[in-house]
Parts: sequence; structure tokens; C-alpha cells
Amino acid sequence: MRVNILSYEPTGGWILYDYAEKLVTHLRPHVDEVDLTSRQADGYDVTFHINYYGLDKPRAAGLHCTMVTHIDTPEKFELVKVHAKRGVWGFCMSEETRRRLNTLTGIPRFLGFAPPAMRAAAKKTISVMMAGRLYEDGRKNEQWALDFFRRLHPESLTIRVMGAGWGEQLARLGQEGYTVDYHESFDRDSYANMLRASDYLLVTGNDEGALSALDAIVYGVVPIVTAQGYHLEQPGEMRLFSTHEQLLAIADELQAGIDRTNCLRREMTDWDSFARRHVDAWQQIIAGRLGEPKRRQ
Repeated sequence: MRVNILSYEPTGGWILYDYAEKLVTHLRPHVDEVDLTSRQADGYDVTFHINYYGLDKPRAAGLHCTMVTHIDTPEKFELVKVHAKRGVWGFCMSEETRRRLNTLTGIPRFLGFAPPAMRAAAKKTISVMMAGRLYEDGRKNEQWALDFFRRLHPESLTIRVMGAGWGEQLARLGQEGYTVDYHESFDRDSYANMLRASDYLLVTGNDEGALSALDAIVYGVVPIVTAQGYHLEQPGEMRLFSTHEQLLAIADELQAGIDRTNCLRREMTDWDSFARRHVDAWQQIIAGRLGEPKRRQ
């Protein structure tokens, strides 16, 4: 299949040119040839106009389709209706527009193609801070903290710790692939900056409560803290636990949320699947099979 993506914006133009260029890039693995041009030309199986408003009428052989967005005036509606009467297929940027145009024009030549996001986001991660030194009597329950960290995937987590005694344990976590920011000595400004840069504060000790939990609430950081002492009396969002199992359940919930967010981000930026849906639709239309292309899985 040879495809002409026809942009009515110049090179380096605004969003529609960027859209056309991105579509061309992701079509290349799925068609024999794809070009990004500024005019109609023979020799293509498909001419895809970005967008409908620049098309006067089809002048080249082959299937013609338009990207359809912003039908917000009677004149624009009449234009896409004229295109449909001439055999041009409209690829609408929403299911709502597809349904309305198929119904209002009475010509079932409109398909729904909600676009991906133009820019990919970095993978979601979280940062968890601990503030406080360790003691020989184990009052800080450091093994619980280490178990909590290991419940999260290394690529999902940044660990920030300020306090003496954590060096050996954190070094092992670093060897396991975790990102660790460790400050053995207390520094007030560094402590405040580390806490502000974190998403959660973890406190596993059972010694009345940690003042850092109060700082976290003030800074908008969510404390994950033992259900004891003045932790129970504070306003604001907090995650409380009493048992080791409850703490690990919180870690599992955080990881599941990270995974859901990253899955959504992948889906919303999946230009390869979006391009393949175009090819599938063009093949169906050329073969004379009416209806919509397969939905993205």
C-alpha cells in the first residue's frame, strides 16, 4: 500500500503538521511507502488529508480520507457532507463526532479515531523518605522498612533516607537496582528539601510518633506511619498500619497504582497501534467492507 499524507500546514507548522509527521513515522513499518507532501498526486492507494478543511475536492486517483475535527459551524458541516457525497471518508477525532456526522449527513462514511497524546510522558515513579537514625534495640523496625521497599519494583522507586546507621542496608538495596539518596548526618535544610521532593514519608518505629510525620503533612507529603501515638491525632491524609502485612499491603497498592498509570500512559501514546488502525481501515474500505476498523486492544 502506498500512502500520501497530505498536510495543509507548512513544514514546522503548528499541531496539524506535527500530527501528520508523527503519523507518517509510525505508518512506515506497516505500508509499502508513505510520503508527507503538500499536494495531491497520482500513484498512491490512499491520500489522507490533514485535515478536511484544506480539501477542495479529490483530484488524484485512489481512496481519499480526511482527518475531521472541530465541526463547529454550518459551513464546516456542509463541507464534510460534500466530501462524504464525493466518496471521501472522514476519520473523526471522537466517537461522538463519528456518530453525529453519520446520522446528520445520512452518509455512513465517518469513522472514530481518537488520537494518542502527542508527547510521551516519563514512566511514573514514587519517592519515599525515611528520617531518623537506627538504634541497636531495633526500635525503628528497620526490617519492615526494607521489606516495604523491596515490595516495590526498583524502577518504580526512589529511596531517600537521612539518619545514621542505614549505610549497609541501603548499599544492598542499591546493588539490587534501587535508586538511593542517603545522608547519614542530619542537616536541616537538606532534610526539608528531601522531604519536599518526596511523595511519601515512611515511619516504621513504635516509639510514640515521629515529628517528621507532622512536617510531611505540612509539606503535602503523605505519611505512611504506624498507628500509634500522636500519629492518630493528626489531620490530613495519612496511611496507617499496625502489622507487617498491612504495611506490605500499602506497598502493593502503591505499586498497582504506578502500574495502572504507566499502562494508561503507554496506551495514550501508542502511535504504532494508532497507525495500524489506519491501515486496517484503509484496507477494509478498499476491499469494499463497510464499517469501523478494529478497536485498539
